[in-house]
Amino acid sequence: MIEQPASGHALRRKIPYPRVFILGGGTILILAALTYYVVHGSQPPAPAKYMTAPVRIGSLSQTDSATGEVVPANTFTVSTPANATLQNLNVHYEQQVASGTILATFTDPTLAGEVASQQATVLNDQNHVSELASPTYTASQNAALAQLQDNLSQDQAQLTADKSLGTITAPATGTVSHIIPAGTVVSQGQTVATVSGKNVSASISGTVQNLNVGSGSTVNAGSPLLSISSPQLTAKILGDESQVANVQSQLDKAELQDSPSQLSTQLAQAKAQLQRDQETLTQEQASLSGLTVKAPFSGQVVSLNTSSGTKVLTLDSSSLMVSVPIPENQINAVHANQQVSISLPAVPNKSVSGHVQTIAPVGTYSNGVSTYPVNIALSDPPGVRYGMTAQVSIVIQSVQHAMLVPLAAIHSRGSHNFVETLGSNNQVSRVPVHIILTNNTTAAVKSRKLSSPDRVVTATLTSSSGKLHLKAKGRALHKGKKGGKGGKGAKGGKGGL
Repeated sequence: MIEQPASGHALRRKIPYPRVFILGGGTILILAALTYYVVHGSQPPAPAKYMTAPVRIGSLSQTDSATGEVVPANTFTVSTPANATLQNLNVHYEQQVASGTILATFTDPTLAGEVASQQATVLNDQNHVSELASPTYTASQNAALAQLQDNLSQDQAQLTADKSLGTITAPATGTVSHIIPAGTVVSQGQTVATVSGKNVSASISGTVQNLNVGSGSTVNAGSPLLSISSPQLTAKILGDESQVANVQSQLDKAELQDSPSQLSTQLAQAKAQLQRDQETLTQEQASLSGLTVKAPFSGQVVSLNTSSGTKVLTLDSSSLMVSVPIPENQINAVHANQQVSISLPAVPNKSVSGHVQTIAPVGTYSNGVSTYPVNIALSDPPGVRYGMTAQVSIVIQSVQHAMLVPLAAIHSRGSHNFVETLGSNNQVSRVPVHIILTNNTTAAVKSRKLSSPDRVVTATLTSSSGKLHLKAKGRALHKGKKGGKGGKGAKGGKGGL
């Protein structure tokens, strides 16, 4: 039987005390946790930490490195000349010789005879030139020319006189009263005509050939009356004509050869011939002197062979060089006499300097790239041997008095570059820069808003929730608590890299 309450009110349910305490305690814990997170979450974050480096003013160079082998700068080979034999060998293997030292001598009798013959030819040429250029020779040639001209005049006069012997002329003006008939044989002195009572005698003996006038004709003084011919006169006239022709030929030849213009031409031709013969003599004398071989430079005899073959010895110069390949995109920055630095792995403590000696005009194409051999002359080769490997560094480009920043401080956004500077209030500012030149670690820049006292940010350190966040050049590296020790090391380098 169920007992009802006397008051008529419903009986209240009793709650056990342990459950109340549990609910209350949980609520208190939740409120405490929320309060803790709200309070601690509203605190400002720890200030950021940065790694920086100062902006410096200085010089920066961009170099190109290449590897090559140390070789002699010059090599000279002595060989036996054609038709010659070795006479003396004046050096021995591995001997050090100075420039101008006689290395070997050869003999060639045929060449010696040719030189002697050519010397005689040159001497004759010199005498001929001297003769043509001599005033005495010119005077004698002019005198001979004048004599020939006089001889020709005399012979021509004699020819004219002999031709006139057979022509009988009137001694005076008048009437011909008597003239001998044609075909009459007459003697010298015989009367052949009469003019105005004067007898005209035959100048030579012969036969009357032509009558120019008849008896009763009126003539003037000197007019031809008749002509007389004779074998003797004909022969004499022919002889006179031959003599005139001969002298004329001599005169023509003399005028052609010995006139002032012709003498000048002959002299020029003689001088030209002398020059040609002298050049030939010089070449033959050079060949003859080549039989005595001298060292063209200081060096060492590296090979010697006298038993067979034409190669006698090889001389390598004391001066050394390194040949290195330079890529086509950098070859235009290399020029003759450019200074270079050289290191040798075989001599680690040896610093050797050098300069660009020659640049090959034609490159070697391989794998899509052309390289040009560049010969580097070593300026201080003692201790360096043939065949050693050499590392050559050539300055391709350099700038002076430029602002220098670490390459790690450079940031890029598209085609623009900038650095971040750290102010006194730990504020970071972005400063645009123009890059002039870079190498592996440093950049030379230009900027109106950057100066030497400024410090540029090379890395950013931020601390949050016990983790270290390292950010450099736009890349983030996240590390755990072990990385926190690295963060302390980075902090120690805050003064700059």
